[in-house]
Amino acid sequence: MTKLYHIQISPHFKSPPGTELFSILEQLLPINFIFGVQDGIEADGAIVINDSADKDAAGVPRISLSSPAEPANKSPQIEAEVEFANDPDVPFPFRGRRVNTKLAQVESVLAARPDETVLATSKQGPIWVMSKVGGVKHFRSALPLPHISTEENFNDVFNGECFLEMLVLLQFVREITANTAYQNPPLRAGFIIDDPNLHWPRYGFVDYREIIGHAQKENYHVSFATIPLDTWFTHSATADLFRTNSRWLSLLIHGNDHAKKELALNYSEAMRKGLLQQAIQRINRLEQKTNIRVCRVMVPPHGACSDEMLAELSKCGFESACISAGSLRAHNQDKPWTKTLGFLPAETIQGCPVLPRWGLTGNVKNSLLLAAYLGQPMILRGHHQDLKDGGKAFDEYARFINGLGNVFWSNMTDLSRLNYLWRLEGTTCRVKPLGKNIAFELPVEATEIIIETPGAIDDYAWRASSADGFKRKIIPGERLLLLEGMGSNMLIEREAPPPSPYLKTSVKPTGAPLILRRLLTEARDRLLVF
Repeated sequence: MTKLYHIQISPHFKSPPGTELFSILEQLLPINFIFGVQDGIEADGAIVINDSADKDAAGVPRISLSSPAEPANKSPQIEAEVEFANDPDVPFPFRGRRVNTKLAQVESVLAARPDETVLATSKQGPIWVMSKVGGVKHFRSALPLPHISTEENFNDVFNGECFLEMLVLLQFVREITANTAYQNPPLRAGFIIDDPNLHWPRYGFVDYREIIGHAQKENYHVSFATIPLDTWFTHSATADLFRTNSRWLSLLIHGNDHAKKELALNYSEAMRKGLLQQAIQRINRLEQKTNIRVCRVMVPPHGACSDEMLAELSKCGFESACISAGSLRAHNQDKPWTKTLGFLPAETIQGCPVLPRWGLTGNVKNSLLLAAYLGQPMILRGHHQDLKDGGKAFDEYARFINGLGNVFWSNMTDLSRLNYLWRLEGTTCRVKPLGKNIAFELPVEATEIIIETPGAIDDYAWRASSADGFKRKIIPGERLLLLEGMGSNMLIEREAPPPSPYLKTSVKPTGAPLILRRLLTEARDRLLVF
């Protein structure tokens, strides 16, 4: 069982602050916030205000924050340039970087003491520093606690536009929980273009041959979210391009008919199942004609998808879905799970893994840095119009992403299978799958493995296998001894749940208006280049 860490909130705060913030962090991390001193509870860390002394929290890591403004008196956030030090106590990937972000208190700065290391500065002066007192780290920040209202969620205070207040707090928590912290999966990335099909070697501004050349030169992968309705025709030469360049190009699934909110409407279970089965049948037809494998990853049109449909996706054999945190929240506003969106490497909603993605507007590079920090796949999405410059935008972002380190670029199935958390206890490797199937590279020190099922995934058994023929069934929490000399690359698959009772499904043939709408939309997209 993972240790629970207690963080004491200084009584110098006028009242218990950050109720919503603390509730969210307690759901995401093995921490418990306590206000003041509580009998029988020993603090593992402390949050104080304006560097106030607190003898009850002596000898533990501490962070001092500035006084928070009352919610009613909050002023608008102001954009500021922040420079991070090239210091080990600055987290990857911010170390040594300069970023533009929005801050609640731009003018507040710290007077760094001789024993303190400056971790981040604004143009006004230091805003984040660290010292060691008796070997224990003490942080100071000129920033307040991030404020989350009852209507907001984690993603509202940790996104490409504003993130520094939360980053400072998360890094403090990482310091406290370091002994039992889980490691993130490797860096991974991909680009997605919504809508294109295999009707021709071009789709609007998308030129598949040209994209292959750019991807080969800059080392990246582009996935095309294709609409199952469009599988009625395939251009053989275009199919050949995808089949022979699978390292650079791939396909995934974009709805079914591309109707408005088609995955977010209030369907019956039979209608949801029928819609997805029709999409799969159409994709199967495409695969049989072309010998191209289409990733069983769903990109809902316009990001609109209900959690009931996510549950059905998992039951119908989809590997995962790919939806932005904003779209998930917009179409599931009454669901409690929306409060914690944006923290984990992948969400697990109704048993369906959901990978994040970001558009090409706003502070894209900050979003990519945050994704790398949290262990999320760095997935950027666009439409064919975003490639009217011939792919230069993708080239620029690929260079930025590849500059972060050794980045794995691939199709969406491969990216989905790298969603997990892990840690090593001596020679015992503990793995938390965040997907239905994961590809995991065992650390060389590991002699046994334990699968820890997150609460969002039902406790089904798992199967572990490696290329050398090793196959075993694993029950969550059970220790599995690893054979000497077995391969380090392991595929861990969730066993399929028991089949649900027979449910007759039917879906109406796509109506003429939807077919006509799609044909006209495709014609418009193709004519835009002229």
